[in-house]
Amino acid sequence: MKEVRQLLHQLKMLRPDDPYPFHMPGHKRRQLPFANPYDIDITEIDGFDNLHRPEGILQELEQRYADLYGCDVCNLSVGGSTDMLLTTIAAATKPGDRVLIARNCHKAVYHGAILRQLDCRYLYPEISEEGICGPINPDVLASVLEEEKRQGRSPKAMVITSPTYEGVCSDVKKIASICHSHEVTLIVDAAHGSHLGLRKDQKRMEDDFPENPIQQGADAVVVSLHKTLPSFTQTAALLMKKDSRIAKWRIQKYFDYYETSSPSYILMAGMDACCRFLEEEGDETLPLYGKRLQNIRSGAKGLYKVRFWEREDWTRDPGKLVITAEGMSGSELMDYFRQRNHLELEMCSLGHALAMTSVMDTDEGLNRLLEGMKCLDRELSDQEKRTGRQVCEESRKIYLYDVRPEQKLPISCAESKETQWVPLEEATGRVAGGLWSIYPPGIPLLVPGEYVSEEIVTKLKEAKKQGLTLDGCSENGEFPVIIEE
Repeated sequence: MKEVRQLLHQLKMLRPDDPYPFHMPGHKRRQLPFANPYDIDITEIDGFDNLHRPEGILQELEQRYADLYGCDVCNLSVGGSTDMLLTTIAAATKPGDRVLIARNCHKAVYHGAILRQLDCRYLYPEISEEGICGPINPDVLASVLEEEKRQGRSPKAMVITSPTYEGVCSDVKKIASICHSHEVTLIVDAAHGSHLGLRKDQKRMEDDFPENPIQQGADAVVVSLHKTLPSFTQTAALLMKKDSRIAKWRIQKYFDYYETSSPSYILMAGMDACCRFLEEEGDETLPLYGKRLQNIRSGAKGLYKVRFWEREDWTRDPGKLVITAEGMSGSELMDYFRQRNHLELEMCSLGHALAMTSVMDTDEGLNRLLEGMKCLDRELSDQEKRTGRQVCEESRKIYLYDVRPEQKLPISCAESKETQWVPLEEATGRVAGGLWSIYPPGIPLLVPGEYVSEEIVTKLKEAKKQGLTLDGCSENGEFPVIIEE
């Protein structure tokens, strides 16, 4: 009889600090005061409110979060930022509306566009020399909106990601001003920025961290509480001000569509515990978090071969530690820290790896990462060449997100077309029938209706070769393409 592996048993094998988690969720497996989950797993019984129509204790919890972020409206979700993005995109648009989407948005944004049958135009972010997605240029946005106006089009909404997975922030204040001058609603996916802008009136974090987009004029901001705060996976929030261009009743309408009708009281209790932690300990914990990040960056400045990626002219969230090493691919970096230092990083791309930090990280954990970097730096400095170095250097010259695919069909039209599954090698010259991406971070290289070029196939082959996970393909590695009529 085949041995059955049990998930619970496997999870219990994890120790709080071995491997040390430089990945989400933000509680880093450090427990806040909490109850036995079986004791509090209930449904909407008397006295415990209803997340879909909060009038009591859950309404109070949402207001407490609104106070923390300095906004007027907060909607909590147990369906992650995905649910809240789908909700917000639907609430801000009508079927067939024209929208602008930053091309480095998460696949959930494209799912929202497909479900709403939206007419999409993409804005491409700047790309660093290392192939990392940067900010959306406000001047480019202004030119695009003027061009749209000349062509008789009226985009109803724009969706951007700020901060990005690697912590790059766009100038949301300028972007919001430009959008609003053209009657365009601005939605910001700030899933990776739930720690930004907390209690700005108390000046906790302004010196160390960027502002939250809700304080910069965005109409709606979606944050994943679980990514960088001590909250359970799937917990998220939608933040809005009173003057948002999106009506609250429309948010409520589509929240009912996308959010589960049986929200977990365990997850909601976790959000309450997180909120209480921030209220009671945030004044001490948040500045300490910023200081710890300053210390580890300072400690790595003397290294020669291993470094934290920086871009001085871009605004960045310092909590995202992007690591590069001469002659090593991102997957090699992840493997090194996992095997040599028992550190589990969040993700890797072709030329870098990402250590995701949070307010719950410890001095011991950050010191282990710094010592691991120093050890690797010594090893690389002692070697003129590494085994496979040439391969790694070649892979670092391949950027994943610098391509601008040709659109053959609108995404809303292409999604409903008949498709067939073909090997990657046979996809060149066809039209994509689904979202093709590398996960994480879940940014599509192709969306339905776009031409599959040889360049894109080469990028996907290299990603697969380097051990990255291809998303959108079948179990045997085939991709969907549209059947030509």
